Amino acid sequence: MAKELKSANILSVDSRQAYKHLDIITGKDVPQDLPKDIHIFGHDIFNPDQIANLGEFVSYSKKVISSSQDSHTPIIIVGGTGLYLKAITEDLNFVSIPPNQKLRDELEKLTLENLQNRLKKENPQKFSTINHSDFMNPRRLIRYIEISQSKLFPQTKETLNIKFHWVGLHLNIDNLRENIHNRVLERLNSGAVDEVKTLLNKYPNKSLPIYSSLGVSQIIEYLEGNISLDTLEEIWTKAEVDYARRQMVWFKKQPGILWYDKDIDKIKLSQELSKIYQ
Repeated sequence: MAKELKSANILSVDSRQAYKHLDIITGKDVPQDLPKDIHIFGHDIFNPDQIANLGEFVSYSKKVISSSQDSHTPIIIVGGTGLYLKAITEDLNFVSIPPNQKLRDELEKLTLENLQNRLKKENPQKFSTINHSDFMNPRRLIRYIEISQSKLFPQTKETLNIKFHWVGLHLNIDNLRENIHNRVLERLNSGAVDEVKTLLNKYPNKSLPIYSSLGVSQIIEYLEGNISLDTLEEIWTKAEVDYARRQMVWFKKQPGILWYDKDIDKIKLSQELSKIYQ
């Protein structure tokens, strides 16, 4: 789409591509022949030993969007981290709530089950609406508890004078599974295992968020001798397929998304999106 427009900015909204040195694992597929008037943003914002901060990412993204507006450059926002997308386009209140390190230190000592119960007690409404991925993610639960306890809501919100057109690309599950399997093989053949080895050598703390990334945690199991290469390929593929299913469930609940079949509607989609920028 960007190539058809000749000039465009592409903003990747992917919470893992935002990390440096996770290039192969997260699929930062930047074409070598990228035209000079097409620019990609959203990669390599955080160091591997940092915890990706939603507020910082939103602030970064809004600067990219505002700059695109000022230069009259079309911007295409892509990616699958739904919370980040909603925060950028809907100005969610909690984005500006700062971390509470004392509370985090306390909560990090709790088990996953205790965190779930704590959130249920403190914010039953939020507890009833979180998805399975967040329900099983200690860092997300800690953040929700942190937000629930905070009294610091922003007095003003930085809004963007822009209309967002949400477009979803649908692929049937069999083709999706095959594509994911091929991508896993491609990443393994491109040096994904060595990428994780390098990270472990430089950042040995396995509790860092990067090590829970899809593909990374499975490769660590392989490097520690717990599974074979064939098993690594199998469980990595399964984890990606399961995540893709959860993504589709989440996005299909969002109103206003125009859905297209990725293969059948490709030409139609391209033509209709082109009209947006005319």
